[in-house]
Amino acid sequence: MSIKKETELWDVYTRDREKTGALHRRGEKMQDGEYHMVVHICIFNNRNQLLIQQRQPFKKGWSNMWDITVGGSALKGESSAQAAEREVLEEIGLKLDLSGVRPDFTINFEDGFDDYYLLEREVDIEELRLQEEEVQAVRWASKEEVIQMQEQGIMIPYWFLDRLFEVRGYDAHGNQGQDIQIGFATMHNLASWMNLVEIVRDNFPGLETQELLDGYRDTVIKNIKRQSAICALHGNIVVGILLFSGKYNMLSCMAVHPEYRRQGIARRMIELMLTKLDRTRDITVTTFREGDPKGNAPRELYRSLGFEPSELCIEQEYPLQVFVLKSIKSAE
Repeated sequence: MSIKKETELWDVYTRDREKTGALHRRGEKMQDGEYHMVVHICIFNNRNQLLIQQRQPFKKGWSNMWDITVGGSALKGESSAQAAEREVLEEIGLKLDLSGVRPDFTINFEDGFDDYYLLEREVDIEELRLQEEEVQAVRWASKEEVIQMQEQGIMIPYWFLDRLFEVRGYDAHGNQGQDIQIGFATMHNLASWMNLVEIVRDNFPGLETQELLDGYRDTVIKNIKRQSAICALHGNIVVGILLFSGKYNMLSCMAVHPEYRRQGIARRMIELMLTKLDRTRDITVTTFREGDPKGNAPRELYRSLGFEPSELCIEQEYPLQVFVLKSIKSAE
């Protein structure tokens, strides 16, 4: 059962978002230096539609207007996430578990802090239980629809409404969580690819001079054009690279950004590469020799994928070793 609005008590915070221990009764004027916490929850489906609600015509403040999914003030003793869970359950009858979930962003207003949660849930609106005192209707709406409703004067005029559809799931740098995408590189990725090479070049023989780097860049371009260059992308940033040769049935070079290692990126790039190579022939890769600290991780990875150590070799005056993934035919 929801608490009557006129009896609501809020925790009072300082401007640094620390509780003062004081309580504030809803409807009364807050004093200078007193702040309270508000939450807004925006629920999207997998078609990037926003669940919106229409406020009751008798509800004070933005009467009869369409609003984002749910919003309200946190009650005394509630954390931001607890307030969000309660408001959603009260207003539309949807139970959420936001344990460990943080707001996607916060907007400061004159009397407090407004936390926004951007969530993706597949919700059957026919099964929602609307709070009669607050909500008269709900529906799914696209970005274009809510902007049109705002222009028509029937949607609450959030100045950032259009951006909600674009920023959900992204951090301040435009990265979407840790969702690393693996695919074939394009010329659009070249600058970021070479930026990663600059970071890891000390670990790879043959990239010591600018002339050698320029030659490598030309090689990358050729591989991009023939679709034998694979990259891992975090947003628009290349965090993993792999070149392979269909002609020689080999992995030519591979690297992962130091800050993105141990996330399975190299394995995923190799798995994509294997779909493009001839499995009826041996597949080779040259890596560091046993005992070379640089070789510990790659040698372990290649072994886990079925590659076996083969002959020793020297490349760019550096001692290396060939690993071989036996052909399916010879393995049988």
